[in-house]
Amino acid sequence: MSESERRVDPFTGRALLVAPGRKNIGGARPGGLPQPAGRCPFCPGHEADSEATVLQWPESGPWAARVVANKYPAVDAHEVVIESPDHDADLADYEIPHLRGVLGLWRERVRALEAEPATAAALVFRNRGRRAGSSQPHPHTQIAATSWVPAEVRLRWRIAQDQERELGRSLHAAVLERELASSRVLSSDPRVVSFCPYAPSRPFELRFAPREARGGFATAEDSDLDSLAAQLRDAALRLRVHTGIEDYNLVMRQPPARERGPAAAWHLELLPRTGGDAGFELATGEMIVVVAPEVAAAQLMRPLA
Repeated sequence: MSESERRVDPFTGRALLVAPGRKNIGGARPGGLPQPAGRCPFCPGHEADSEATVLQWPESGPWAARVVANKYPAVDAHEVVIESPDHDADLADYEIPHLRGVLGLWRERVRALEAEPATAAALVFRNRGRRAGSSQPHPHTQIAATSWVPAEVRLRWRIAQDQERELGRSLHAAVLERELASSRVLSSDPRVVSFCPYAPSRPFELRFAPREARGGFATAEDSDLDSLAAQLRDAALRLRVHTGIEDYNLVMRQPPARERGPAAAWHLELLPRTGGDAGFELATGEMIVVVAPEVAAAQLMRPLA
């Protein structure tokens, strides 16, 4: 692809510009992990430095992952999933069974938070690297519950509902059918599909979606998590090996907690971060993506060794 192409993300209605001709303008900016002063509050033996443990995995013995209340909460219900005792690990380093255990903690805490009457939306996100807003290098995820439906969650849910009413088919199913017929698929099995989406917001963006709409993440089945763990680990490794990108956000997309129906579905987005938005993006509200997703998928699918 040599010319710019304007595409629209079906989940948000937002336009973006795929512009490979700008690939060598600026380039990736330095990122990397923050290095705060003092000892790490998430490392084994430093449990007293963090808030009280809400849940750990496994339930007894030394912890492989644990959930604590966020010491600096943005909202009343704000938790941190400390993913590993290994201070220097990341998604690409985990054994698949370990990552599956972490995903199980996500699901359990989302279920618990959504069971609270005050919860309108449950958010799961992971910041990795300074460019992604990370303040701690130790691998961790955050889970938050809001008493209101955030604007981004509301927008995506409204569009999904409109699609269901107008076409009698879920947006999740329509998008997945198009992606499965494309060259953008990285991996798929009977439960989960991972792909570089048709209309990404960033170069090398990755999405992970169950083959069937399953409501919110709290309803994900064990086999969904098994597949998600394997594909997420593989994709993270490919991103590291084939692009060198280390800063990224991982964001769970799911409907409001109290407003689910046939259109409801969850998916996970991995959003690489190489720099901030510039004048064009601020002026138009449209992101410039300098690597077409078709090219990104081909690069990521190269052999790992």
